Amino acid sequence: MIYEVKVNDLAEEFGVHRNTIRNWINTGILPAQEGPGRRYLIQWEDYQRLCNKYGREPRFIPDPATPGESAAAPRLPAAASSSPVRLDVKANSLDTPLDLINLCLTCGSCAGACPISGVDELDPRKIVRMAFLGLEDELVASSWPWKCTLCGKCEVVCPMNVEIVQLLRRIRALCERDKVPAAIRKGVVTCLEKGNNLGIPKDDFLALAREMGEELARTSCPGFVTPIDIRGARLLVTVNSKLPFAEPEAMTWWWKIFYAAAESWTISSEFWEGINWGLYAGDYGAMRTIVKRIIDNVERLNCTALLLPECGHAYYATRYALERWFPESLQQFRIYTVFDLLLEYLNEGRIQLDPSVHTKLTTFHDSCNYGRHSLEAFGHGYFEEARTLTKACCKRYVDLVPDREENYCCGAGGGAWADPFGAERIYHGRVKARQISVSNAKLVVTSCLNCRDQIRYALNREFNLNVEVQFLWELVANALVMNSPDAMEVRHD
Repeated sequence: MIYEVKVNDLAEEFGVHRNTIRNWINTGILPAQEGPGRRYLIQWEDYQRLCNKYGREPRFIPDPATPGESAAAPRLPAAASSSPVRLDVKANSLDTPLDLINLCLTCGSCAGACPISGVDELDPRKIVRMAFLGLEDELVASSWPWKCTLCGKCEVVCPMNVEIVQLLRRIRALCERDKVPAAIRKGVVTCLEKGNNLGIPKDDFLALAREMGEELARTSCPGFVTPIDIRGARLLVTVNSKLPFAEPEAMTWWWKIFYAAAESWTISSEFWEGINWGLYAGDYGAMRTIVKRIIDNVERLNCTALLLPECGHAYYATRYALERWFPESLQQFRIYTVFDLLLEYLNEGRIQLDPSVHTKLTTFHDSCNYGRHSLEAFGHGYFEEARTLTKACCKRYVDLVPDREENYCCGAGGGAWADPFGAERIYHGRVKARQISVSNAKLVVTSCLNCRDQIRYALNREFNLNVEVQFLWELVANALVMNSPDAMEVRHD
């Protein structure tokens, strides 16, 4: 029989100082071996001799029926014993490998990194352990999956690489559709039924696109005509429906860049929506359908490249869907990020930029989808490209701390800008607001519409940041050095 005990407990038992116990062990008066958890392992016979020597009653009496068993505490009376609790085994409907979830050490790194941890008892550790224990019904019924922005900061600091974001996406997917936040659910349904999230009629969109093209031709791009359904154009460009609905002039920033670069490009007259809220809703069927429509447009118009220009999640959702369901399409056309295309224009000399037009101290906010998520899913995060382009447009630049892969989410990702948890979204964004304030930057550049709106409209107001916020392509468009129309010839390669 082995007695397993800590030095402090043994000192209390014998009424001596803990150093006395250590001296007994070191001098051999009490033979003992070091065990786990700062405990010592003592043979029963040695423990009994020590008790007899100092006139102490042993704390426990070994059970002769179980020789060789170790004891960490006195044996309980038989009346106090209870039957073991047996947990029912439940099927894992989260489709997540339990051995992967079980890698979690509950160390708290994820909770420490999560800006919203503790709000309504949300804790990434709790989510992981509940999933492992089969409590998916409770997770699905909670608001946690929708208050989380899926930013992935927790995964960056996790020492065991537990895929917390994918787990939360699966929880969202298990929600009954009427339990999905109303704005997100409506956006998905409207896109499936009418071709874009806001249900803009085809004729209205085409009339607006042509009108904005005429305005651009009058102001800065002589001869410009909005290219719609141009078969054989190199680049198919999608549109975020929020822009024609609320700020149509924002569409022309890209158009001005295409004009300066003499790009061969086109917009489709139907299914032109680029964003994909199926990713937010956990509706993979809708996500696949929306991406298939884009593929059909590329093939119908015989384009060789695709740009999803207005939001980080649009690129991530489309690229993810292409690799998962349509891998053959990646061999048929190239999918550009905003960074790839703008750098291509800059490096090939197809656009020239004048950094003197932007005089404010400038910083760049990394989008989670273009950054962390793209790095994990596709092997490359767009960190340096963003800074190269920003610095080409601005003479004064400063990085946020931390930045790149360790950057903090603005608080509006994962559909949070559209869902009903506004107070939580603002609270989440407090860390981003502090980053911006400490940097002393007065111009924040980003590559995501939700990030722009969160910083411009929410964080600016709530935290008195007094900063200007621009899209990266808006920054580039404003810094363009426009050549004469005679020097521009549209490419059709």
